[in-house]
Amino acid sequence: MAKHKTAPAAKFLLAIAVVIVLILIGGIILNLNEKAALKFAFVPSHEIASEEATPTPDYTSDAAWAALPGKTSSAQMMPEGVMRTAMVPEVDVFYIHPTTYFEKERWNAPYDGNEKAMRWTDNFALRYQASAFNLAGQVYAPRYRQATFGAFFDDSGQGVRAVLNAHNDILAAFDNFIATRNKGRPFIIVGHSQGALHALLLLGERVSPTNLRDLMVAAYIIGWPVSHEGDLAVLPGIEACQTKNDTGCVVSYQSFDKDGDATSLLKVIATTPGLNGKPRGGTKILCTNPLNWKVDGEATKAANRGALELLPEPGPIAEPIPALTGARCGKDGILYLTRPPKGSWSQYQMAGGNYHTYDINLFYMNLRENAADRASAWLEKHR
Repeated sequence: MAKHKTAPAAKFLLAIAVVIVLILIGGIILNLNEKAALKFAFVPSHEIASEEATPTPDYTSDAAWAALPGKTSSAQMMPEGVMRTAMVPEVDVFYIHPTTYFEKERWNAPYDGNEKAMRWTDNFALRYQASAFNLAGQVYAPRYRQATFGAFFDDSGQGVRAVLNAHNDILAAFDNFIATRNKGRPFIIVGHSQGALHALLLLGERVSPTNLRDLMVAAYIIGWPVSHEGDLAVLPGIEACQTKNDTGCVVSYQSFDKDGDATSLLKVIATTPGLNGKPRGGTKILCTNPLNWKVDGEATKAANRGALELLPEPGPIAEPIPALTGARCGKDGILYLTRPPKGSWSQYQMAGGNYHTYDINLFYMNLRENAADRASAWLEKHR
């Protein structure tokens, strides 16, 4: 059984990673003027210590989970026109949603008390992200007191505390998942954006140093930079996935326009420390091409099994769009779309041609099939 006490080394990794996430999300997607405007619009003006405490999630209760086996949720949905195929029953999926709380009234959202955030979690995160993995196993998605959007533009230290608060909830949820719900089954970890930070930290705190690494099918850390030398090197027993059937490994990519400008992101990556505490400059950033699952790979649009248009209003998931775009990994570790979609696909596009919001939507069917393939490969290997 895994030990659940956070070691000093893990706390060090947490501190480093929190610094990285605040700088990355606060500085990469926006120019200085945009950042100043969003700081004014979204960063809470009060100190976090002055906030009235909200209830701590009780993960022994099903009410603290957005998705669970047997609980009706958007994570169970399937796109129109996709044949319903039996999931891999012996595998679990632990999914951590991205930021869905954008208000400045609180540094940390109440996990169950903000209707707008819960609606975004259910209608976007579970519907378009978690559902991509429901063929690979039973989906477990905790609600947590996520850091508000404005926390990532804060330079007072309050944002750091908000991220730490959120991560404590994720640790508690994962501990409950392992202790009482997972029952020793192999599992997949999935996270996007803020959720990807928590997923990466889980690898260092709960998976890599324990026998849980032997049960991990794969970790999909999407929309978040992962350095081979700076991050993976401090996760013993966990490496980058090299082929579509590798297990016990990490997948990571960040999507940009064909002619996107990732200069700001790359500068931040170069000057901030990795989980090993050293600047990432000169290290190699992991880019897994989700169209052929090759590190630093390139694939045409013919390999795209189906993308999902993001429709924020509730309703069925539209039929996948095959061959929407190809993708290639640049030498800088960024995944560049070879045929970037326009129209509604530009609604949530970020500065510099960053398709961050659509990281999973763009390659939905490829992710769906790959997660199931890796789950089956793990089971075959261990039988």
